[in-house]
Amino acid sequence: MTAHAANVSILYPDTPLLGRAERAAQDGFTAIESWWPFASAGPSDAEVDAFVAAVTDAGVELVAMNTFGGDMAAGERGIVQERDRKPEFDDSLAVALEVGRRLGTRLFNTLVGIGPLRDFAADRLEMAAKAALADGRRILIEPLSGVEDYPITTSRDAFALVSALGKGAGVLGDLYHLAVNGEDVDATIALRGDDFAHVQIADSPGRGAPGTGSLPLARWLEALTAAGYDGWVALEHLPS
Repeated sequence: MTAHAANVSILYPDTPLLGRAERAAQDGFTAIESWWPFASAGPSDAEVDAFVAAVTDAGVELVAMNTFGGDMAAGERGIVQERDRKPEFDDSLAVALEVGRRLGTRLFNTLVGIGPLRDFAADRLEMAAKAALADGRRILIEPLSGVEDYPITTSRDAFALVSALGKGAGVLGDLYHLAVNGEDVDATIALRGDDFAHVQIADSPGRGAPGTGSLPLARWLEALTAAGYDGWVALEHLPS
């Protein structure tokens, strides 16, 4: 069975940012992932140093992190599609890769933004994938649910885009999002399970912890292992 990591951003919203890695360690996790941990796309050196120190001091591995997604509370899901926000995107990618070099993190989930994928946005993602690959890392493309006009909602969407982006990109398979969007998750795992670069889970309905809903998560994880997936499975669910 694949080991589990904790998404500290969603699991511990009541804990200050710099205390979340330690909270996960206290809960028995040896690995974590995080949404973008800074208030802006271009945090100060001191902010980056503090985040890196918090993870290091907690003794956990940061296995994945989001790049800057814009104002998530206001409904933004990435800034790649915003033509005038390229400087922010570039700053975010540079910071993410720096964090990766300092903490050994190899995977960076990159939300693409709202609306049909534009040519210049695809070019930006290709640039990001090439930069990540040159650094021995990858950006991730994730299908989302519950977001109107988000262009990537199925594993087929994600794999098609990643195929165009090259080896510096991979698909994040969030089984919760796939199931909520009506995808045949069993068929997807059988067909592409070993091609996922990273996996996240939550139960449905409610996006709660495994066992709080009706999704056959245990069966799906066993199927992923049987299909050859050997990466982390991150718990990205609302706190109990």
